Amino acid sequence: MHHGTRLAGRAMAGLVISLSAGSALAGPPPVSPSVTPPVIIRADVDQLEPDRLVIRGTNFGVTSAPIVLLAKIPLEVLSFSDAQIVARLPIDAPPARYRLQVFARGTSPSAFFEVTLGRRPGRRSEG
Repeated sequence: MHHGTRLAGRAMAGLVISLSAGSALAGPPPVSPSVTPPVIIRADVDQLEPDRLVIRGTNFGVTSAPIVLLAKIPLEVLSFSDAQIVARLPIDAPPARYRLQVFARGTSPSAFFEVTLGRRPGRRSEG
C-alpha cells in the first residue's frame, strides 16, 4: 500500500508538470491589444538608389529594427522609424510582383502588401 501511494503521488506530480509545461508551450503569448500591428501603406524602389526599397506606413517601431520579408526572404534594414523603413533589395531580384511583410517587435505581423520591382510588363521605359 505504501508503494502504491508513492507511485500515485509521482504520477500526479508528473501530470501537474506536464499540464503546466503544455500551457507554457502552447504558442506565443497573446499580443497586447494596446500594441497595434504594423501597416504598410506604400512601398517603392528609391529612384536615386535602386537597390533600396522605401516602405511607408505606421507602427514600425522605434526601439528595435523591424524584420522585412520580401517573398519570405529577409531584407537588410538600413534605417527605420515608426513611419518609414529603408531596406536593401537583393541585387539579383528579377522584375516581378512580390509579397512584402513587416514584423515589428512585440506585435502581430503586417498584412501582406504586393510590391512590383523592376519594369512593369507592358510598359515601355522612359528615357
